Amino acid sequence: MAEDQTIKTQQEVARYFGPIAFVPGRPVMIAGPCSVESEEQLLAAARAVKAAGATALRGGAFKPRTSPKGFQGLGAEGLKLLALARQETGLPVVTEVMENGQIDLVAQYADVLQIGSRNMQNFALLKEVGKAGKPILLKRGLAATLNEWLSAAEYITASGNDQVILCERGIRTFETYTRNTLDLGIAIAAKQISGFPVIIDPSHASGRKELIPALSKASLAAGMDGLIVEVHPNPACALSDKEQQLTPEEFVSLMQHLGLLPASALTSISECRTAIDQLDDQLMALLRDRMEISLRVGELKAGSKTVFLNREREIVERLSQNSGHLIREEITAIYQVLFGASRRIQDDRKES
Repeated sequence: MAEDQTIKTQQEVARYFGPIAFVPGRPVMIAGPCSVESEEQLLAAARAVKAAGATALRGGAFKPRTSPKGFQGLGAEGLKLLALARQETGLPVVTEVMENGQIDLVAQYADVLQIGSRNMQNFALLKEVGKAGKPILLKRGLAATLNEWLSAAEYITASGNDQVILCERGIRTFETYTRNTLDLGIAIAAKQISGFPVIIDPSHASGRKELIPALSKASLAAGMDGLIVEVHPNPACALSDKEQQLTPEEFVSLMQHLGLLPASALTSISECRTAIDQLDDQLMALLRDRMEISLRVGELKAGSKTVFLNREREIVERLSQNSGHLIREEITAIYQVLFGASRRIQDDRKES
């Protein structure tokens, strides 16, 4: 690699949708309560998800409910509370807009406008919401095909807004154990075909909070760009969707399960040491895999005594672009040990 060749950093390949950045290898985590119920409830949730590493805050001010007797949200007052939570925590706000007459009001307070599953084919709304000048989070309809979902996105882009985030939240099938059925296959296809970021809503897909960690991990393993998860300070008292909302403690556990919990969320030396032990185990497993591949490289180079120093420099150069608190000299020292170990096992194999 030529010395003057520019190496792309994560920041350079990030895609920005308003204040939310989609970066390869760094999943977006949108979290918060199903409904905005009060200032106390929302701020408690916002503080908790912020501390645990959330990217953005979700919360419904206008709530589409199956029954007209259900809690319909606080409306404009809920939007003001979301703005207050953003001011305190710095988290961008994602909230739903349900009809054309709400667009300007919601856009005044929200950073990302959500189109819920029930409105996915509300074409009049889709045409107008794209003109709001904000990113749009488009949830898949209850029984929408891939083509119908992507066609709905085209209604938004036709207004000149290409800031579309697709959200798979499960579809309605004959299964009744879960609230909906998570369709990862179509989510993967949507990402491949559309080029838009795709996030998963494991809360609505399952309707059961005990399933959220496994569904979340499967989604990220499948290459999805992020998750949107419901978190409530006291789910048992929630005015909507209490069965699928995580407590703040459960959200911390989820973030740890996914490897997304920031160091600042660890509250004791014991927790820090446990986290370090887990990372060390992962590092050792990766190092074993690296040595196996290095051994294979040696087999493919059989008979050659050439040391590929350019390749070693390329590796150090690339890793130094995004090394966090490590400086270049430390990266070089660490990898010189690894390079030496690789050459040793290759030489051992030649002699055996």
